Amino acid sequence: MTTQLTIPENALLEKETQPFTAITFTTRTTLQTLSQYAPRVAHDLYREASRLHLDIAGPIQWIYTGVTGDQTNEFQLEIVLPIHQPGKQSDNFSYQTFPAFHCLSYTHTGPWSDFGELYDALFGQFHRDGHQTDGRVREVYIIVDLEHMEKCVTEIQIALV
Repeated sequence: MTTQLTIPENALLEKETQPFTAITFTTRTTLQTLSQYAPRVAHDLYREASRLHLDIAGPIQWIYTGVTGDQTNEFQLEIVLPIHQPGKQSDNFSYQTFPAFHCLSYTHTGPWSDFGELYDALFGQFHRDGHQTDGRVREVYIIVDLEHMEKCVTEIQIALV
């Protein structure tokens, strides 16, 4: 597929994220059915964190493991809300600690509808530069503005082997 979206040459920056603990929703899904989880699950995670008096430590993240770009391929999806430390047992979610994450990162400003073309461009650059991924991709939703999607800021992290 030829993309119309352009990103700067060498747009991917290598980094190591910090480990964190989160209240977590985990499921198996496909790209075709992915939209059923947004924004409901994020809203439910925030509501549960409030109910349990958890201190939020960062923005919502979506973590994809085993996603290939094939619309029908099943993969693991984790939607996580970083917190300072676990609290009481949750009825619907689990607590999980995520280790440091060595990745290439790109920060996108604009609507999520750009993601298909954006991922084509990012993975084109990723593979052109000879990188290999372990199959994990994170989206960190830094700014979410559902009324003005062009103002959304999302950091995309592609795990390195």
